[in-house]
Amino acid sequence: MKSEISVALCADKNVEVSLHVTLYSLLKSSQHPIQINLVQKGYKSKEIDNIHRTLQQFAGKYRLNVIEFDENALFGKFKGLHGNQFNFTKLILANVLPNDRIIYLDSDLVVGKDLSGLFSTNLNEFIIGASSIETIADSLRSTFYQSIGMKKEANYFNSGVMLMDLKKWRELDITSQCLSFANKYVNRLSFGDEAVLNCIFYENFQAIDASYNHPLYPDSARHGSLATPLVRQNDQNEIFHFVGSPKPFDFLGEFIHPNYAMFSDSLAHTTFRNYKSYLDFSFAKLKRTVNLSRSYYKRVEKMVECQLTSWRAQIPDFSNKSGI
Repeated sequence: MKSEISVALCADKNVEVSLHVTLYSLLKSSQHPIQINLVQKGYKSKEIDNIHRTLQQFAGKYRLNVIEFDENALFGKFKGLHGNQFNFTKLILANVLPNDRIIYLDSDLVVGKDLSGLFSTNLNEFIIGASSIETIADSLRSTFYQSIGMKKEANYFNSGVMLMDLKKWRELDITSQCLSFANKYVNRLSFGDEAVLNCIFYENFQAIDASYNHPLYPDSARHGSLATPLVRQNDQNEIFHFVGSPKPFDFLGEFIHPNYAMFSDSLAHTTFRNYKSYLDFSFAKLKRTVNLSRSYYKRVEKMVECQLTSWRAQIPDFSNKSGI
């Protein structure tokens, strides 16, 4: 029997739909049995049952370990990302899981490759492995990082996919270091766990292959193009990460996210196969949409710009016609 891979995800109700997509694609792509450690908040027994229904075709291939966690006691005073503090929960995984090694996965992924290669990667004495997708200078939080002495040319990693040595994390009490740093900059941490991790592991992490965290932005203008390239899950053997907002599962995501088709390919095999964002609008989702209003504006603005560019390209150019 092939060896088991251990993964961990942290999910509140805001990402329930996308959690199903991530888990379904994870099991579909895996050639190994997987222990799934789900640290969650707000999921009732019927919603855990729905996860099992999504994964029923993979029965015998996975074990689901559900841990309930309320982040308010530790992280309630932090601003969080778009007003949500639950993403800080990944900082305490070593304290709530007995595992020596896990792969952490965000819940906004489409997993298109087997993770056994990542799970067995040599960390070379580092505590985490992550994809370095840009530099400090290119990150959205560059001003903050440089203000505390980080070099602009240093590597910056995305925390959506990480290989974590939880044993060494516990030995060095990294959780306390993370909390100490977060408390020191409590009034400036408006962007979640990623800032904390990049500062704690500044120039001290193992770079993993970029195929384990391929970012798909809703609007990649800052990366030099008008729109994120359209990608299908089967195009490449990668983990695709819906970075930025709005995400495919957000309000109207099926209309405004350029790679919604990829998300939908996996969604169609889950218990949320009939999900429509505009028919499922709770108070929590209303709050999230309001918090994302600036991102929505930028995305719609870019869609209009792209459409206008397309129309202009179709208008005949009569300026060089003779006889004028």
